[in-house]
Amino acid sequence: MTAKGWVILLSVLAVMMLIEKIVAIRRKVDTYTFSDFIANLSCGILERVAAFFWYYVFFVASYWVFENITLWSIPQTWYTWILALLVADFLAYWHHRLSHEINFLWAAHIVHHQSEDINISTVFRVSFFAVVNRSLFFIWMPFMGFHPEQALSAILFVGAFQFVTHSRLVGKLGFLEHIFSTPSNHRVHHARNEKYIDHNYGHVFMIWDKMFGTYTPEEEEPDYGITTGFESENAYNSNFFYWKDLFKRASMAKNFKDKVKLFFAKPVWTPSDVGYLPNQYETDEQGNRLPHKTPVTKSFGFYLLLNSLLTLAFFVSMFAIIDEPKRVVLRDLWENKQLLVLVITILLSVFAHGRLLDNRKGSKILDSLRLIVVAIAIPFVYSTTGVAGWIGPAIWVFTAGMMIWLWSNTKTHLPRFNSKLKTQGI
Repeated sequence: MTAKGWVILLSVLAVMMLIEKIVAIRRKVDTYTFSDFIANLSCGILERVAAFFWYYVFFVASYWVFENITLWSIPQTWYTWILALLVADFLAYWHHRLSHEINFLWAAHIVHHQSEDINISTVFRVSFFAVVNRSLFFIWMPFMGFHPEQALSAILFVGAFQFVTHSRLVGKLGFLEHIFSTPSNHRVHHARNEKYIDHNYGHVFMIWDKMFGTYTPEEEEPDYGITTGFESENAYNSNFFYWKDLFKRASMAKNFKDKVKLFFAKPVWTPSDVGYLPNQYETDEQGNRLPHKTPVTKSFGFYLLLNSLLTLAFFVSMFAIIDEPKRVVLRDLWENKQLLVLVITILLSVFAHGRLLDNRKGSKILDSLRLIVVAIAIPFVYSTTGVAGWIGPAIWVFTAGMMIWLWSNTKTHLPRFNSKLKTQGI
């Protein structure tokens, strides 16, 4: 996709989220938490940066398989595209299901389930590890004879369909509930309620869930999130959260087979000599689980939103500073210094945003460093473009203003509820 394509897509999604928020306010339904939205956006940026470099590897591999291994080719017609969609959805079902049943896959997929909200922005909350995991399933489409471009269009449709399934505002849709992955069906999948866990894996169609016994209807609105809780807004913590859990438990296990098995077993399994690590959610004085929220002041919230959107703009800029976005691999980072500097700026920015939201010690100093990097990096990135004459002064004025705004926010976070951190295991 080109930079212009990304601008159009993000504009459409922004309008959809604005409409969703307006409808939620009128219905008095709490759909968005600001800190959760920023965390979702940050995870999405990291995942898309990874996909930016992995896309070409996957596309080349698909073409190689199609041209050298496939014994037949399926013609590209409207009805074979529907067949491709069914196959892509079938593969997505099994990738999704196995991501709940195998620990090393769950380590990537758990990111998508950490949020205790469900809205359009939840779709952004995906691990960058999943970029590689997904391709290992979808590579089977060219093996089956689907042309890589036809396969990719079907895969993209499966992905895009997720923007209409993540919602608290859409009720049940009658007979469509038995055919498609509706918002009601997908709310079940995001539940942490015992009756709903590990159900409704379908991305577009529910046929696979009904065929393989993983379908269950929504009877009441679920509680969202993961059973163990997650107490951070940092996208890096989100991505490495469960990996750290796995490696820590593996290091504690005495039996070598258990160390290896842990990565391939179901998430409910742990070695007999190793307990589960502590839960992260907070409770009230009666021991009831409290929702995870990181409240911030309005001024600090606007600061974070503005700078997060700027980081998103940097990501879109990746598609503008290179000639062929579809043909980029990691090697290009070393050959294109502008691209390298831009990626470093994005990765640092996402990390700094997360530290600020988590209210970690030294986070303001880190974000000041980020602003200095932005002030230096962006003029360099665009030094050979048509905007070189004004981009430097503009970004210097912006970062100076942000620096003043950052340090004038003496109060950044609002008080949280009276609670205690739950420390026992599952």
